[in-house]
Amino acid sequence: MSDTFGEYSWAVRTYECGPDGAATMASVCNWLQEAASLNAEALAFSKSNFESAGENISWVLTRLKVKMSRFPKWGETVSILTFPRGGRRIVAWRDFVLSGANGEELGRATSEWMLIDLSSRKVVAIPEAVFAAANTVREPVFGDEPLPKLRWECSVASPDALVFRARRGDIDLNGHVNNVHYVEWLMEGRPDSAYPCHELEIVFKSETLAGEEVRVESVETEPEVFVHRVYAPDGHDHVLARTAR
Repeated sequence: MSDTFGEYSWAVRTYECGPDGAATMASVCNWLQEAASLNAEALAFSKSNFESAGENISWVLTRLKVKMSRFPKWGETVSILTFPRGGRRIVAWRDFVLSGANGEELGRATSEWMLIDLSSRKVVAIPEAVFAAANTVREPVFGDEPLPKLRWECSVASPDALVFRARRGDIDLNGHVNNVHYVEWLMEGRPDSAYPCHELEIVFKSETLAGEEVRVESVETEPEVFVHRVYAPDGHDHVLARTAR
């Protein structure tokens, strides 16, 4: 099918910008999530579509890769083109291209999603209708580059790990911490001199619930390139990530 893409536009709001007046990486991730939700709704496989069919299932993001050429400033119009591009039994892939008002490409992203049963919290098979909607006209935005498969190489926990506690305001429609809050937490481990962060690769391994404590470690592996780990006090990983300026 060639008509399964969606394009959505909006102006950058002040609260989506950092001190430099440009949108943050976390804001970009919010836009990607919104565009994905709108396109899934248009294609009849969003959370609300599942609810209407009597199914208590929803999408969860499992992997995300973002590369930005430029972050738009407050008041600029941003357009996001997004389309599903297939998958396999329990994972579905979706791509994005971000553009400015004049057609300038600002960045691109690719993602991997799973469906979970909201009662059992277990992964369920993806309906064939999702794979049937895969766009066959547009090439994958990163070609043959794989989605991130990250590992944390440090064997000893850092005494300088940042500590956060999940607030009720961090919880999303699926009843767990929204993926963008992890991005906000891990960014705290990057020094000001390493901003802005133009590249993000992140793997979501397990959910965090309201009231739970998480710890965040960040290690600079090469100049202005960091690996990050968000984990529970018992050492169980929630998120692994890589960021680069």
